[in-house]
Amino acid sequence: MVVNLSALPPVEIGDATGFVRLHRRELDLVQPVAASHGEHRSRRVLIVEVGNGKSCGWGECGAPDDASYTGETADAAAAFLADISPSSFAGRAPVTATMVRSLVSAIDGDACSRHPMAVAALEMAVLDAQLRAGETAFESLFGVTPKRAATAGATLGNMPANATDASVVIDAVVRHALDAVAAGYSRLKLKIGPGLHTTELVRELRAVIAEDVMLLGDANGAYGIDDVGHVASLGELGLEIVEQPFAPHDTASHQALVATGAIRVALDEGVRSAHDALDALANHECTDVTLKPARFGYLACVEALVKLADHGAGAWIGGMFDTGVARWANVRLAAHPSVTLASDIGASDRYWVYDLTAPVTASAGLVAVPGVRRPGLSGVPFDT
Repeated sequence: MVVNLSALPPVEIGDATGFVRLHRRELDLVQPVAASHGEHRSRRVLIVEVGNGKSCGWGECGAPDDASYTGETADAAAAFLADISPSSFAGRAPVTATMVRSLVSAIDGDACSRHPMAVAALEMAVLDAQLRAGETAFESLFGVTPKRAATAGATLGNMPANATDASVVIDAVVRHALDAVAAGYSRLKLKIGPGLHTTELVRELRAVIAEDVMLLGDANGAYGIDDVGHVASLGELGLEIVEQPFAPHDTASHQALVATGAIRVALDEGVRSAHDALDALANHECTDVTLKPARFGYLACVEALVKLADHGAGAWIGGMFDTGVARWANVRLAAHPSVTLASDIGASDRYWVYDLTAPVTASAGLVAVPGVRRPGLSGVPFDT
């Protein structure tokens, strides 16, 4: 059954019984992940809870602890939400997800560009509350029949490049890759960039991993215009997709790499909205689209997926070291039939020593979607 968004009941969070609560929790990663902008061993997550005495909803802010990704941090997002939420909702008893951005912008005109992940988390929580109040599943908003299972990719934990010699680093990543393939994952993402032994990693991985397992390299903008030939050569070695190879808004380098035809290209930090992602595709800056609901919002991602069906481009749902609050929401979004590539929705125990929700589990690289009989969007925390 298809449900119109406007048919969902609003959330009464602007009256005396309504609330917006922010929760912080420190979570440890199972293993460290090294990227071009630093190493990650843990994350102090920011969870947003909205509701009233009748229903509540949950959102997760994807902003990391430091500013190296896009400049937005979890601490800054928490401070912004604590400051703006009372002003945004005071005196407005009925609130809907589609109102959130305009309400926030009325208080701070630059909020959606300066704090995109904070605003997306607030919108996510309101949408989750609306869906639960209306006993409606997020997938019912698609307008098309959702998939029953979503394909998950695995992110490989790289050891820091300066911690030991290259052979030890490469052996560790290859071991993680073989474990992931044995668990049924058909797409492996590894962090790449100068100093991360990328050429050797790709060569060794392709020597032991079957051709039908996709290798994706996430560069986090680490390369420059002089590296176009090098990145293209990674495609010749068997790296099928590179994510954000060059700095955000380095249009010329991305177009030059796409023009080689040697490797597929997707953007991450280089796009600020789902609309930007579609524009980059039309502008030949990429061949495939990464949709990050933590930055764009879930409603914008659904709208983009509808348009992507006309472009014929590959698409996947990108993650942000999500807890189960956002990971379950991303599983639901990845059930859209326009999501054609494996998404960042791997099993929780690959990432977290302890998760906040019931764990996401994968079987043969597939995650069962909660389905239209399970209301809501987000995973529900065990405690706050």
